[in-house]
Formats: sequence, structure tokens, C-alpha cells
Amino acid sequence: MATQSSDDEFQHDLMEDFFLDFREAHTHCESALIELEHTPTNSTLLNDLFRSVHTIKGNLIYVGLRDLSPLLQSVEDVLDAIRNGRVTFDTYLSDVILLAMDTTDRLVRARLEQQPAPLSLPQLEILCGHISQTGTENEAQRQHAIRAALGIMAPDTLQHNVSKGKPLPSAAKTLMATPDNLAILDQFAVQLDDDLRFFHQLSTPLEERSQYWRGRTARILQLSLAMNRHAGEPVEPAQMAAAVFMHDVAMAFLPLPILHKSTPLNTEETALLRSHTQQAFTLVSAMRAWEQASYIVLEHHEREDGTGYPAGLTGQHICPGAKILAIVDAFEARTHERAYSTNLKRPFVRAVLEINRCSGTHFDPNWVNVFNEVARTLQQDG
Repeated sequence: MATQSSDDEFQHDLMEDFFLDFREAHTHCESALIELEHTPTNSTLLNDLFRSVHTIKGNLIYVGLRDLSPLLQSVEDVLDAIRNGRVTFDTYLSDVILLAMDTTDRLVRARLEQQPAPLSLPQLEILCGHISQTGTENEAQRQHAIRAALGIMAPDTLQHNVSKGKPLPSAAKTLMATPDNLAILDQFAVQLDDDLRFFHQLSTPLEERSQYWRGRTARILQLSLAMNRHAGEPVEPAQMAAAVFMHDVAMAFLPLPILHKSTPLNTEETALLRSHTQQAFTLVSAMRAWEQASYIVLEHHEREDGTGYPAGLTGQHICPGAKILAIVDAFEARTHERAYSTNLKRPFVRAVLEINRCSGTHFDPNWVNVFNEVARTLQQDG
């Protein structure tokens, strides 16, 4: 009995040590992937990432989780193809690898906590095949494999192709469901007076200005009000809602070629784009009851480090509502930034990582912490 007890204790300590090492290596891999997007030919980073994945795979086998190791082997296959120049590292492969690491994390957690696995072993086998195929030199097969892998790991990345009328997978339908604006206001006990009703009514024609804006107001409204509530409502909820409805009102008056431009804006176009905060502020501030909302609108592109616009304010001078909206607006942009050309959204886990990377520079660290807690809850509820 004493020997059995000692063995159990040893196994428990082994798993605890493994999980600590695993979390550290996982975080390191996430950081390396984000860095590689900026320097995709950095062989030092690529080799470092490969070694980290290989080490995690070896540790999985060592602690008796061999059946989970094929997922990381498929990641190694892709990284090997990149290192050998057979394929070029890009954001598509980055998303696949990032989500494979996140899926490994969820599989390990489920096993350690004796919870149902997020994927069955047959599903895992199919996924591994798709991931390995993302490293093929055949571009058509590669694109198919990317979409198939993302469809298993993060079905919310698959956008509905309206023009072709293709149906969404059922899982994607659930995750893409967007609540109605009025239902959200009711959820957060925001009274719809005449002014707020007017602001709300403007959101419909604004979203119709561009097919890529549809549903964004509700998504931004829900997350903004949820963050505000989670923090004890430092911003009056009606003012927060008004700011959400109006913060991009002037963007709708920009020429569509600028709104939909996929290449970097020139100096003139950038200045025109950035003018939308001042223009919206002028409109909202004319209604004196909405002064707080007007400053949220004006400052939502300011940054903690003073590199934002229009006034280059630093953190202590930016109002709380603008700090909330800055994070939520950026999160919305990151999760939908690919809609223009690929019908893919950025994976949720990547968007969260990128928001956190900008903590202390673009965004207030305290509000980033609130975002982390609220965004994941909303994702799980969705």
C-alpha cells in the first residue's frame, strides 16, 4: 500500500511539473508565432519554435499522453516544410499552428481534469491529417487543408459567403449569432429614450454602407457594456451605448474605395480616415445630455503611450469609456479583418493574444484584464 501511495504521489507530482512546463512552453510558442508574422523568414525564430513544439511532444509521451502527441507531430510537419523552404510562413499557417497549440492545451487540460475531451480520437486523427497537409506545396490542397483544419478547431472563423449563398456549418451558425441591439440594451438595463433611439436607428444605414460592417454594432455594444458592468459601471451605461452607436458615424461618409482598400493608406487617405473621431464628436457634443459619450467617441483611438489620435493623449488623460471602446473596437477589427478577401475571420485566441500584446502601449492594462475575463465568458456562452 505504501508503495502504491508513493507511486501515485510521484505520478501526481510528475503531472504537476509537466503542466507547469507545458504552460510555459505553450506561451513561448504563442509569442514566437506572433513575432514570426513580422519577420516570417527569421530562421532563428523558426528553429526555436520547432524545438519548443518538439519538446512539448516529447514531454506528452513521457507523462503517458502519447495519444495526444500526433497533433504536435503534424505541427512539426508544417514547421519542417517552412524551414526547408517548401512553403512560405504566412498568417494562414500561423493561425493553424496557433490553434493547434491551443487545441493541445485544451486536450491536456481535459485529460488532467478528467473532463470530456474537446475532440474525439477519430476527430483528432482527421485534424492531424489536415494540419500536415497545410505544409504541402500544392496551393489548392494547402488552402483546402487550412479551411478544413480551421473548421474543426475554430468553426467561428468560417464566414458566410453571401454572394454564393453557401450555407454555414451548424457550429459556425451558433458562434456567429449576433444579438439584437435592443435586446442588448434591455440586458444591461439601458432605457431607450428619444436620443438613444435616434442613435440606434442610425446604426442600420451605417452598417448597410458596407457589407463588412453588418452585425458589428451589436458585437461591440455587447462586449463594451459587459466590460463596463464587470468593472462596476464606471461609465453610465446609456452613455456607453450612445458612444458605441455613434463612434464610427463619420466613417460612413468616406469613399468606399478607402473603406475597402486592402493596401496601406497614403498620407491624405490616413488623414481623412482619422478625421472621423473629431467629426463624430462635433455631432454628439451638440446634444448636451451626451457629453460623456461625445468624449468617448473623440478619444477611442487614443493610446496609453500617447501615440494615438487625434490629440496624442496618454493613459491618465483618456476617459474610461474610450479605453473600453478602444479595446473592443480593436478586437472587432482583428476578429473580422480577413472578411474582405478570404471569408475567414481571425481566430478568437489570436485576437485575445494580440490585444494582450498591446497592453500598456495601446491599451490600459487594467481594462485588458477586464477584457480577458469578459470576452472568454461571452465566447463560451455563444
